[in-house]
Amino acid sequence: MSDRQLVLETVQRMPEAASLADILDELEMLASIREGLAQSERGEGVPHERVTAMVDEWISKSSGLRAA
Repeated sequence: MSDRQLVLETVQRMPEAASLADILDELEMLASIREGLAQSERGEGVPHERVTAMVDEWISKSSGLRAA
């Protein structure tokens, strides 16, 4: 699906009362997801094990606790 088609379909399925900010938030989220998928396809992703270690490190630095 093209970016243009994604925008059109996203706006069409949102409620009539959706604000411009709501629409932009939704589009930014979809753009981020697409970019993440593209990075993963290019082999630029971070392995799950590394992410787990990073989160564990952040938790221990911020609270002195270790993640389970």
